[in-house]
Amino acid sequence: MLVKPRTFFAIHRFESKPFADSAGNLEVKAPMLQSGLLGPCDSVDFGWTEALSAELVAGAVQEHRAVYGQTPVVVYGAGAHTTQYWPAISQLHVVAIADKNPALWGSMLKGLPVIRPADIPQYAAHVLISSRAFESNIARELAASLPQVQLLKLYAGRLEQQLQAWADQLAVRVLAFQPDLLVHTPTHVTENLPASFFLQLKQQLPQLKIVTVWWDYDEENSTAGYLDYEREVLSYADLVIENSNASRLMRMHNHEHPYQQHVNPKRVIFHPTWFDPSLFYPIPLADRDIDIAVFGSRVGERGDWIDLLAKEFGARFQHIGGVSGEQRNPLPIEQYAALLRRTKIVVNTQTYSFRQQCKGKVREAIQCGVLLMEQDNTETYHLLPDGCGVVYFRTPAELISQIRVYLSDQSAYEKKLQAAVNLFAGQSIVKNWTDTILRLLDSTDD
Repeated sequence: MLVKPRTFFAIHRFESKPFADSAGNLEVKAPMLQSGLLGPCDSVDFGWTEALSAELVAGAVQEHRAVYGQTPVVVYGAGAHTTQYWPAISQLHVVAIADKNPALWGSMLKGLPVIRPADIPQYAAHVLISSRAFESNIARELAASLPQVQLLKLYAGRLEQQLQAWADQLAVRVLAFQPDLLVHTPTHVTENLPASFFLQLKQQLPQLKIVTVWWDYDEENSTAGYLDYEREVLSYADLVIENSNASRLMRMHNHEHPYQQHVNPKRVIFHPTWFDPSLFYPIPLADRDIDIAVFGSRVGERGDWIDLLAKEFGARFQHIGGVSGEQRNPLPIEQYAALLRRTKIVVNTQTYSFRQQCKGKVREAIQCGVLLMEQDNTETYHLLPDGCGVVYFRTPAELISQIRVYLSDQSAYEKKLQAAVNLFAGQSIVKNWTDTILRLLDSTDD
């Protein structure tokens, strides 16, 4: 086992969160520091800010406007990116919005029709791709399916320049610190530092061990970049933490589709992160004044569950937090955690039917000693089987019924919670989580 390793944290922030609220800090750096198992530590955090993104998008739009003027344009993407940056995007002569989601076809967004990608040529000969994370993938798909249209990009070339600047800054700090362990928390797969950066660090620091966290995945879409990124990580990482999906990890270990080309897959472990225990902890039941809550953005199918609960429980239900599209006011983490601690029942659902995950809200609720009602999914079972402070539901009627039972029966409520509090509350979970990583790193040289 690595003993008190000199540890460097490379925290790549997601755009909507400052460092204090970032997943890399709350779920990795802060818990690992509080475990008491590390030696001297240093860190760098980097990533897009909303101000930088807004400036970049506005500049790109003005460049396109200078060339194309009032030429009709279809915007590709009816999601959060388009609504967030609509003030800039609408400076172009937008006549329609295309999206690959059939559920959106025929609807209206910003007063414009949402159309099938195949119908784009009926509206315009120019398409503005409204996505940072998937711009290159969408461009490839449209170039193949609609070669007659002109593609306008917002980020091409600019992403690579910024990544190189971050890599240069990070290398200076890491080499000066001379760590034994580098913990990297990435963001979206198309916006991350390349494998060559980490391989060069390992050449310069032969003793260096690298741990990478995988926050997300999409094994269904071979063109989205997830599988390529995972293979890159496995070329340099000594240990990889799969944070949300144990089932796909089993397939990866067995080299099943689509993981046949993943090298060293046994270096990936299912090891869901926990949260800063100084923020996420239980309070007395008497101090909990929020009966039912859903935390997080109104995205995908979660919106339907939010509407259901609001209709059934009225003022007893609250939808709290979330960042999506034009809703750009995330709660500070201290306020978010305080609201979670005050909640009696947290309802957590999957956002999309094609993806099951053990989401962060699961672990936040459990750490706060809150009764979690979780939409039935295999992945959360791997972490929380029945009897561990979670109640699983499959249908709207089942969810409503279970909520009514536990709100009306205090004894049943407290009994359900106790198992989770005994297993997961306090400092022991973050110490055990870090201890597992340090022990496994000793076995990664074979």
